[in-house]
Amino acid sequence: MDVVTLEHSQHPEILQKPTVEVAFPLSFETLQLIDDMKALFIKLNGVGLAAPQVGSPQNIFVYRITQEQNRLRSDATREVPLTVLVNAHYAPTSDATITYDWEACFSVAEHTGKVPRYSKIQYYAFTPEGQPIHAIAEGFEARVLQHEIDHLQGILIIHRLTKDCIQGHPDDVLHLRYQDLDNTQIDIAKKLLEDRLKHTAENDIAALNYIHKALQIIANITEARQS
Repeated sequence: MDVVTLEHSQHPEILQKPTVEVAFPLSFETLQLIDDMKALFIKLNGVGLAAPQVGSPQNIFVYRITQEQNRLRSDATREVPLTVLVNAHYAPTSDATITYDWEACFSVAEHTGKVPRYSKIQYYAFTPEGQPIHAIAEGFEARVLQHEIDHLQGILIIHRLTKDCIQGHPDDVLHLRYQDLDNTQIDIAKKLLEDRLKHTAENDIAALNYIHKALQIIANITEARQS
C-alpha cells in the first residue's frame, strides 16, 4: 500500500473526488483496508490518513495525536489514541473562529502553508463497529479532523489556502514554519522527522527530499541560535 500524491501518482484524481459512505456491518475487504491503513499510518508517523490517500473511495480515515505532536502546537488540547472514523462529517460550532496554522499533507508533496480552519467543530461519525459518535473538538484536534474529513470530500489543502495565506513550495517556506518553534519544539520536530525517515520507502523520492530539506533547515536554525 502506497500513498497517492497529487504530483507523482498515476491516478491522483481520486484525491479530488468525494468518497462513498460505507455500509455496516463492514465487509472483510473494508476491515482489511482499515488494518492496512493503520499499519501504513504508523510507519508514516503523521497525524492522519484518509482512504482516498491510499486509493480507496471509502469514507474512512485514521488519526492519532501524540504528546510530542501536541507540543508543536500552541492550541493543542488533548492526546488522541489511534482512532478510526467512518462516514464522518463536521460543522463549526456557533462560537468558532477562524485560525491559521501550518499544515502539510502526505498527498500534496509540493505545497504547504498556514491553512484557515474553524477553531471548534462538532463532528459526527461511526466507529468500525457501527457505534455512532457525536462530539466536539477544538484547537489542533479540530484542525486535524477538518483536514481528514476534507479528504473524504475531495478537498485538499491547496483548495483551502487563499491568496492571503502564507504558502508555497516547502523549499521556499519550510524555514518559516520551523522559525516559529522554540528550541524544545525544534528538537521534537527533528525527532519526528528522523522517525519518519526510517520508514520512508527508498523510491518515494518526493518524501525523502522533503524530509532531508526539513532536517537541513532545522540544522541551520539550530546552528544560528547557538552562534
